[in-house]
Amino acid sequence: MRFKSSDPNTDIAHPNGQRGVKKPAVEKQTIEKSVAEEPKKNSISKDEQIGERLKDVIINHRKGLQIMYGETEAELDESLEVPIKRGEEMARKLITMGCNIEIAKNLALLTLYDVTVLIDDSDSMITEENGQRKKTLIRFIDHITEICLMAKECGIFAMRFMNSGGGKNNWTGKSQEYLDHHSYGGVTRIGTELKRKILDKFVIGNPNQSKPLLVLIVTDGAVEGERKGHLKKVIQGCVNEREAACKGRDAVKFQFSCIGNDPGATQLLVDLDEDPDLGESIDVLPVEFDLECLFTEKWFILPKILLGAILPDVRPPHLNSLAIP
Repeated sequence: MRFKSSDPNTDIAHPNGQRGVKKPAVEKQTIEKSVAEEPKKNSISKDEQIGERLKDVIINHRKGLQIMYGETEAELDESLEVPIKRGEEMARKLITMGCNIEIAKNLALLTLYDVTVLIDDSDSMITEENGQRKKTLIRFIDHITEICLMAKECGIFAMRFMNSGGGKNNWTGKSQEYLDHHSYGGVTRIGTELKRKILDKFVIGNPNQSKPLLVLIVTDGAVEGERKGHLKKVIQGCVNEREAACKGRDAVKFQFSCIGNDPGATQLLVDLDEDPDLGESIDVLPVEFDLECLFTEKWFILPKILLGAILPDVRPPHLNSLAIP
């Protein structure tokens, strides 16, 4: 879904000349003043807040989740007992780390999901930009792991690569050694490998799916080695299959992020973001939000990555207002 600005007069142009995602035009001084004047909130005042948030999303926003978690108050109380407890602990920890309280409550929604990551491990990940892309990838995986580990003991449910076999299940550790020793090479067959390594195993091939799946796809290039439109066909086919299998259209969501400055990757994200047929199922990290900023702007970028496909209407505060030194 497109990241919308509250200011209709401010557009950011994509490198290819297209009009891009709108971004609030707010003076830095004004932002700093408003943040300084805002009362500090560093605790969850009532334990019920997390439970209310989870139930609200299931009942009012992602109604398809009622298939897995229940429809009545009694059913939700029973199925959400563990997620609520985990979510309360998660939100409190996030707040102590400097996360905004509302974002912390929203990130607790990840207790409802299994999170998988599909990584583009084509050779450009190590040959382009003097190896900076791989460094950014490591930082990306570590930040995602940190949040997922708060949501669930298993951390990242599954991590797979587009060109290499294997991968990891229940990933909870630091990724540098693992990704440093990984063998990079090949092309970017996103649709083909998404279906083969993620969807066929954990979604379409899983008739007993009991939790919705959030699929994070991170790439550094345009699609190669498969027919044009195949990625769209794979996504639509998966969503339709889940609906036919009585799991609901909310059983799987997709989020796309780009590493590096490859024009093809940029165009891929633009095309996905502007496709009206996919908007219900996917979210795209706006191309001007550089993943290299994950360290300094983590509480802005991470919620967009992890919540955009789940809560497309959630707009994190302005980039500069959540910067962490």
